[in-house]
Amino acid sequence: MIFPSNNISEHLSNLGLCQSDTVMIHGDAGVAAQYIFGNSSDPTSAFISHLLDYFNKGTVIVPTFTYSATRGEVFAPEITPSYVGQFSEKFRLMKGALRSRHPIFSVSCVGKHAQYFVDSVITDCFGEGTFFDKLYRNNVKILTLGCSLDRVTFVHFVEQSLNVPYRYFKHFKGSIEENATAEDVSVRYFVRRLDLDTNLDLSDLEEEAMRLKTLIKKPFGRFPARLIFSKDFFEVSAALIQRNEYALIQEGKS
Repeated sequence: MIFPSNNISEHLSNLGLCQSDTVMIHGDAGVAAQYIFGNSSDPTSAFISHLLDYFNKGTVIVPTFTYSATRGEVFAPEITPSYVGQFSEKFRLMKGALRSRHPIFSVSCVGKHAQYFVDSVITDCFGEGTFFDKLYRNNVKILTLGCSLDRVTFVHFVEQSLNVPYRYFKHFKGSIEENATAEDVSVRYFVRRLDLDTNLDLSDLEEEAMRLKTLIKKPFGRFPARLIFSKDFFEVSAALIQRNEYALIQEGKS
């Protein structure tokens, strides 16, 4: 089924989202393909433009991760492509988008509070003062469009905050290049242990959050959309981990 582009705002409104919201979006470019955008030859960019028009009084954040420091590569915020999909890369290239300088987990932001989120600690991935810490402290709404809850990287902030036993701290040396000037940095990353099955499995989290009515799951055209506040995500995850330290990963699950 194909939908007119004006249905995008209806789908957002149906989730309870407001124009002034600050929202972090994990999106799949396939969602854009279900809408008609006139003569546009770039449905993903057209879809993103509609999102930005809807949140014209708020702030939209999209992950533009590169993992550069983990691969020994130079990170240039203005030109290094996102490593996490077409939706992410198209958002990075939108007019007015600001990108953070984190050489592993950069994000791009558009809107009222974009500069605040971009100006975050870059010597840690999920610790105090990082983007993910700000995501938590400001209780930002997290939205998935056409992808599972397992794509929500905020989960690693929860894991580091609770010091889960299946991850440990490792430092990576990185280089950030801007305006023909390079800056060397050391970044602390709470990486996963390789002797355990640490692949994410947030099915229990989704089930519990829906039971508590803190997660909304509704159709976004032909695709599923999920919406949850960052603090609700944290609290439900923490309760699950308290009962089972491996609750958010596949270890021990058949």
